[in-house]
Amino acid sequence: MQAPSLSLPVLGGPPRGTYLRDCWYVAGWADALGEAPIDRVFLEEPVALFRDEAGAAHAVGGRCPHRFAPLGQGRVVEGALACPYHGLRFDGSGACVFNPHPGGQVPAARLPVYPLEERHGLLWIWMGAADRADPAQIPDFAWLVDPAWAVVRGATRAEGHYELYSDNILDLSHANFVHPALVARAFTEGERRFWQDGETVHAEYVRLNDTLSDGIGAMLGRVGQPQDFYGEVTWHAPAVLRFDYIAGPPGMPRAQCTLLPSLHAFTPETPDTTHYIWATGRDFALDDAGFSQAMQAALEHAFEREDMPIIRDSHRLMRGADFWDLKPLVLGGDGGGIRARRLLQRLIARERGSAPAEHEAAV
Repeated sequence: MQAPSLSLPVLGGPPRGTYLRDCWYVAGWADALGEAPIDRVFLEEPVALFRDEAGAAHAVGGRCPHRFAPLGQGRVVEGALACPYHGLRFDGSGACVFNPHPGGQVPAARLPVYPLEERHGLLWIWMGAADRADPAQIPDFAWLVDPAWAVVRGATRAEGHYELYSDNILDLSHANFVHPALVARAFTEGERRFWQDGETVHAEYVRLNDTLSDGIGAMLGRVGQPQDFYGEVTWHAPAVLRFDYIAGPPGMPRAQCTLLPSLHAFTPETPDTTHYIWATGRDFALDDAGFSQAMQAALEHAFEREDMPIIRDSHRLMRGADFWDLKPLVLGGDGGGIRARRLLQRLIARERGSAPAEHEAAV
C-alpha cells in the first residue's frame, strides 16, 4: 500500500506525548524487513530495524552517535548495520563493531536496543525497560499466518493521534456515516455492550434477523437475506485491536456463523502521526485471487479514503488540546473508547508512579 504523503516528524527536545512504554507495539509486517534496513520513528524515538546474517530481526536506536545520521537509511554489512554517512557499523546488541576510518579504533559507543519479537507474521517492539519485556503478553493473532485463512493486509502512515484511531474501531456506529457501503441498522440500532476484562476492553454489537450492509452482503453473497449479526471488538493496551465481523442465518449458533477477523494496530509515531497496520481474513474462496484483490481494494478505500480523512481533520481541529480538556460529549456508542482511554491513562500513571487525574478514575 502506498503511504500518504506526510511531512517528516520533527524530533528534538523532550517528547511532546505521553506513552505507555512497557508494552508491545506493532513495528510492521515481518516480511517487509528484508536485506535492507528500515528507518522508523516510534513514540518520538528514532529506530532502525534490520536483520543480521542469520536472518534475526533487531531494533536499535536509529540515530548514529557520530553525526546523528539515520541508521535505518544505511545498509547491512557482514551482519551489522552500517551508517550511511560515515560507515560506522553497529550490531544487534547496539555496540559499534567497525570503524572504517584511519586508525580503525572502534568507538566505545552503544545504541539503545529495543526487544523485538517476530510473531504471527508481525514484528512486535517493546519500547520500555528491556528486562520487563515478556513475549507471553503479545496478543494472539495466529490466524494471520494460518493457511486456513486468506488474508489481505496493509500498512500506512496516518495523520492523527493514535487514540483517535482506536476510538474509531471501538465505536462501530461511525460506519453508517463514514462508509456508504457498510450502512446497516446493526451499527446504530443493534444491542450494544461494553466492558473491561483485566487490561483489555471489549465492545459487542448484536442485531438479529436483519439485513447486512450492501458491501458485506455482496461479499458474502447474502444481499437482502435476513441474517444475525455480531460485532466483537477487543482492545489490547495501548492500541492493538481485533474486530470480528460475524454473520449467519437467523438462529444459527454464533460459533457456526461466518467469521471475518481483522487486526487494527496503531503505533504512535508522534502525537500527530500514527503507524497503522491492518489485516482482514476469510476462510472461504481461499484461492480466489480476484476476490482477494477486490477485498483489498475495498478495505484500502474504507481505511484510507473514508476513515483516515475524518480522523485527520478531527485531530487538526483539536489543535493540540488534550482530549478531556475539550470536554467531549459522550454518546451511546462511546462506551468502548472511553473505557480504553481511561484504562490506558491508569496504566501510564502506574508505570510512571503517579496518580491518575480525576477523569482517569476507574470506569
